[in-house]
Amino acid sequence: MPKLITTLCLAAAIGIGFAPPNVQNWLRAAIRDGFQPGISLAAATQQSASRQLHQRFVGDDERELQSRISTLKSELSDLERSLRREQLARQRTRDQKVLALRRHDDERRPLDPPPLIVPQVVEANVLGDELAASWRRGKLLDRGRTNGVVEASLVLDANAKLLDQGEDSGLAADLPVFAGSCVVGKLQHVGHWSSTWVPLTDKRFAGRARLARVTRDGLIFGSDGVLIGNGKETCRLTKIKATEPVNEGDEVFALETPGGFVTPLFYGTVTRAELPDGATHWDIEVRPAIDPQTARSVSIVRPVVNPKRLAN
Repeated sequence: MPKLITTLCLAAAIGIGFAPPNVQNWLRAAIRDGFQPGISLAAATQQSASRQLHQRFVGDDERELQSRISTLKSELSDLERSLRREQLARQRTRDQKVLALRRHDDERRPLDPPPLIVPQVVEANVLGDELAASWRRGKLLDRGRTNGVVEASLVLDANAKLLDQGEDSGLAADLPVFAGSCVVGKLQHVGHWSSTWVPLTDKRFAGRARLARVTRDGLIFGSDGVLIGNGKETCRLTKIKATEPVNEGDEVFALETPGGFVTPLFYGTVTRAELPDGATHWDIEVRPAIDPQTARSVSIVRPVVNPKRLAN
């Protein structure tokens, strides 16, 4: 049977070879159309087989690769969290070591005891002329006399300005009287309840002072002198040598402050500075920062023993 089919095919091929061209074209088209479904089926079968082989061999690799990538991402996240925990743990350890070193230093640090003397501010009011006159005439002292306590005669007999604070507030003579941080005078006589004070411009006032030049870098302190009231509205700064530079606008501060009082006490400003020919010292006029004649409420700083030291 196969030989017969082969013989028939050969005969057909030979016949076609001797057939006219139009018959050959028709036969070729017929044969091509007859075999076209088979060719299409074979192509489709080949594509399907190729896809199946790709999914079987390559698709499995892709799924495995995606799974591996996902696993690696998860492991990386775990490593990052672990590294962060270790960093935080090391930071806590460093902080604990620093704290321990600080405590160790504090334990070995020399004692820094509080100062022995500290300032205490006593507020006082300036008594007006009428009230001061009544106080001096004894019209307001009946209760004190009944109890055997009388005001000091120096306070009652003096003509100086009166303050309503005295020994009962711990005041003593020569303590500075100031308004804010500006000196306006000093205590003269201190009684039991009241005191007299000398204004800065009074001729009886004298206090050690220091010049200060105002610069871009701040105050530069210069020579020391003595501030004296001139009985008018200004003062004189004396004992400043001619070799010392002095200019209008320079500031004048108290040389000394009450015990424990850190802030320099301000007197006023230089309004005139002259150096006569051949003079060895300056002639300096100073205007007080605050007119003491207008002061109605003042303060006195008195040194006291630090309560913390007493507690220890």
